[in-house]
Amino acid sequence: MMKWSTLKIITGLVATAVVAVTAVSLSNEVVANPPVTGEIKVPQEVKQLLERACYDCHSNETNIRWYDKLPIASAIVSRDVQEGRKHFNFSTWDSLSANEQKSLLWEMYNMANAGRMPLPAYTAIHPQSKVSAADLTVLKNYLNTTIVSAINDTAKVQAAAKQRMQQVQQPQPGNLRVYYNGIQHMPDYHSWQVMSTTSRFDNGSMRIMYANAIAMEAIKRKEIHPFPDGAIIAKLVWEKLEDGEGNVRPGKFINIQYMVRDAQQFKDTDGWGYARFDGPALKPYGTATEPSKCASCHKAAATTGFVFDLPTKN
Repeated sequence: MMKWSTLKIITGLVATAVVAVTAVSLSNEVVANPPVTGEIKVPQEVKQLLERACYDCHSNETNIRWYDKLPIASAIVSRDVQEGRKHFNFSTWDSLSANEQKSLLWEMYNMANAGRMPLPAYTAIHPQSKVSAADLTVLKNYLNTTIVSAINDTAKVQAAAKQRMQQVQQPQPGNLRVYYNGIQHMPDYHSWQVMSTTSRFDNGSMRIMYANAIAMEAIKRKEIHPFPDGAIIAKLVWEKLEDGEGNVRPGKFINIQYMVRDAQQFKDTDGWGYARFDGPALKPYGTATEPSKCASCHKAAATTGFVFDLPTKN
């Protein structure tokens, strides 16, 4: 049997080690806060909500508490902040286009309204960051002031007509466009099955989503965790034109987006490859880092195989 004196020595050594590790952890920098170069400009009550609920992960003003520096916790905090800033950063907000800013703000509202953001694990430790029904009302009231009205918009009608005329005079390029990650534009998407249709009232756009045979079969069989390799989804986006009687039709073509399933090739983006081609010329959008941004956003749809807007019926 271990002597009492020996046990006290061991206990003392363990306690000393714990104190030493904790002291070192508390002195470490979990994440750096780079300079703020272009902060978001919104009404004060909206700004205060964002600072309280979002800034720790989505800005260069992360507030690290002492318990965030503890072993294990510090690694989780560092990962979450890096992922959050990669998706969007309020401290570099002016680097985004007006449409990108508006789209992200609506995404924030939808994620918070669904209870997915802030992350439940984060709010459990930081209860002050929880978003209440009153907070959601504040954010939505502001966002409603940014809604684009498409009713009898003659400028959009003329833009759509001009684009169609240009397409007649200058057909799409014969060579297939290729995205940064190797995904090609696939002109045969129109022979696939329509998966769903959606409308974005925040930016006045409408879209049709097509699924190839592999993707549609997986959806019908509910075999989407994960989707099988070879599944492809295409989303076409147009400006939305609406007349005074509520009739809606496509306006100017905006882009076509692809999701291509290959668990090995695209393992760094949850098994999906992402690509976007803009306008009739099908110009590859963004930079080589764009797919990782897409993957970050699509994590919110993890329960549906990382795919938004699945059909409600087979």
